[in-house]
Amino acid sequence: MPSVGDSSVLLWVASACIALLGARTFFEYLRRVHFEGPLRLWRELLLGAAALTAALWSAMVIDIGAQGLVFAVGYHPVKVFGTLLLGAAATAGIVVLATLRQVGWHRLVAALIAAPVALVVQVGVIWSVGAEPGLTWRAEPLVFALLLHAIGLGFAGHLVTRARRGSRADRPSRRLLAALVLGACAIAAQELVIGASGLESQVVSAHARFLPEVIITLVAGAGVPVALVLMLVDQRTQQHSRASMRARRRRVRAEGTAEAVSAENLFAGPESKSPPAH
Repeated sequence: MPSVGDSSVLLWVASACIALLGARTFFEYLRRVHFEGPLRLWRELLLGAAALTAALWSAMVIDIGAQGLVFAVGYHPVKVFGTLLLGAAATAGIVVLATLRQVGWHRLVAALIAAPVALVVQVGVIWSVGAEPGLTWRAEPLVFALLLHAIGLGFAGHLVTRARRGSRADRPSRRLLAALVLGACAIAAQELVIGASGLESQVVSAHARFLPEVIITLVAGAGVPVALVLMLVDQRTQQHSRASMRARRRRVRAEGTAEAVSAENLFAGPESKSPPAH
């Protein structure tokens, strides 16, 4: 943690990495939910929504610490964690809308709804600081941040959901590209939100004694990334396991078909011989 008044490039880089990691993890879950349905894979649905929301939430917390504010920051626990939980619940509903039916306009509507939800999560983190004498929000940066979220979620989601399972487009490199797009848009929107809030002109945090910055930064900067890495590794391991099982089933079916054809030819051989001439 930097001292009060000192900005930190390292924390800003960590914030960007968390946003990218969360987007990458989210798209692994979105891919599977898209192929197999949200009602069947409700655990993956909830975990994917939690991964994306936690990444946006954590990236904003870390970025606030990187700003070098002139006062000690604190958070209201109900507000900051309530923002995380409500954002995850809303994101889960949006993923259901995007994957319940394979219709293009469903994904478009889902992206348009997800953009304000992502913006609210970022605004909610700043609001939970309780900065005084009071935040003065400017509308123009918030509108641009909303537009960036819509572009990032719409384009990145299109890259992932348009690929057919097993096709050349359904590759980890494509999901990595989608994560880069979404992560870049989220970080740019995050900077716009911080600039729109006027946080740098505040002099005190009303919640500094409720939840000190060092505690929430440990949760956001250590706990959330570790959880995201574990979720990503688990999904990649399960994906390889499912691919191996599908390949094994195809091999067994092919061998069974070959044996059936061989047996049919064996039994049909004597019958197919022409009768001897008299």
